[in-house]
Amino acid sequence: MVLLPEEAGWQLSYAAVLNDLELPEEALSALQAVAKTSAPTPEYYFQEARAFFDAFKASQAIISYRKSLLMTPAAPQALNNLRLLEQSIGRMPDGVKSATRACVLEPGNTALQHGLTDALLSAGEIEHGQARNFWRHLKPEILIIRQGLPEEWNGGPCRDGQSLLICHEQGIGDEIRFASCIPDIQKRFGGPVILESDKRLATLFARSFPGLTVVEKVQRSDSNPPTAQYRPLVEEHGIGRYIMLADLQSFVRPSLEAFPRTAGYLTPDVTETRHWKDHFRATGKQPAVGLSWRSGMRRAGARHNYPELQDIVPFLKGADFLPVCLQYDMSSSERTAIQKASTKQLYIPAGIDQRNELDRVAAMIAALDLVISPNTSVLMIAGAVATPSIGLHSERGATFLGAKTDPWFPEECSLIKSGDGSWSALINEAIPYLTRMLSKGGRLK
Repeated sequence: MVLLPEEAGWQLSYAAVLNDLELPEEALSALQAVAKTSAPTPEYYFQEARAFFDAFKASQAIISYRKSLLMTPAAPQALNNLRLLEQSIGRMPDGVKSATRACVLEPGNTALQHGLTDALLSAGEIEHGQARNFWRHLKPEILIIRQGLPEEWNGGPCRDGQSLLICHEQGIGDEIRFASCIPDIQKRFGGPVILESDKRLATLFARSFPGLTVVEKVQRSDSNPPTAQYRPLVEEHGIGRYIMLADLQSFVRPSLEAFPRTAGYLTPDVTETRHWKDHFRATGKQPAVGLSWRSGMRRAGARHNYPELQDIVPFLKGADFLPVCLQYDMSSSERTAIQKASTKQLYIPAGIDQRNELDRVAAMIAALDLVISPNTSVLMIAGAVATPSIGLHSERGATFLGAKTDPWFPEECSLIKSGDGSWSALINEAIPYLTRMLSKGGRLK
């Protein structure tokens, strides 16, 4: 840029790097400099849209993407990005249209096909979305070659005495979410059911679902794509059919009306729960509220998915409670920053590995009066053990299935951050809910 200051290509590359570094204000400034010396191009509008979105200005980003598409109508990736923005501000039907157009332009693109599935489920077109949910298995980051499996289950009852295997997929949070379908699957199948599970959840699942056999996740190879050999497991347990964990919903959650109205389906250890209740009570008479503010895995778009540390400080000032840290990877610098920003000390549970001892974590969360978290495994565990919670969501995504609140967890107060809104604004909105829920024993109603 120094050697050739008039070369727009370098300036656009610079703006792209700033976007990659999640510096949207700086990217927009760089783009303004480009516009002074050359006519905007599709790439210009593409980078402008990225910057606007990361600056929590989704509506302006939509306009930029549309300008880009006017210049290059056959740009499926731009259409997919437009779909994401439309969903972020609640324009679900528009998101379906954009995703459909992208798939027409490039029907063999797995990511685009999965994007259409996501758009359909987000819009509440549950049957249509679930019918094409198989596209997720073809995404490179998810694809696993599972060898030695029998036929896929078609939803019918057990007729030959052989077992049904529920294959592990997704992360911890989604594993907990979709496990809520297991009791209904057991009734529907009427025979032995085997659940392949992350070993950290095995004890909790075995206690929670009588008659279920829980086995540790089959080891994956280091190849690309990974492979997993299921034949020994199939032979040991007499498995005659299999189904993927996230496909359970297609049989027992075909509509919003099919979701249970009662909260909680996981059974934490009674002794461990009592231990934590006594532990929290010993600190005083304040209600104990668990706090988490981000996932342990940093991904693209994190600015929209999770609040920053400073955003949650108003919670500490908004009501009288014991703040219990549920952020298993909190750094010492984060702890210091919270202590400087608030007179309230963050309580750090001692003697527990919150990342790996998930059975104990579930008991600890069951002992809390309330949990506040974005869309993380902490929020899923709270819903699964029926602890009231305030969920801080970046959008009403596919798991909402078109509902206004998360249908999987009836005890959750779901608050949604629009693509045009900041996390600080949403948290200021959440504080009155926090006050009301604490005054009513953790329940909003």
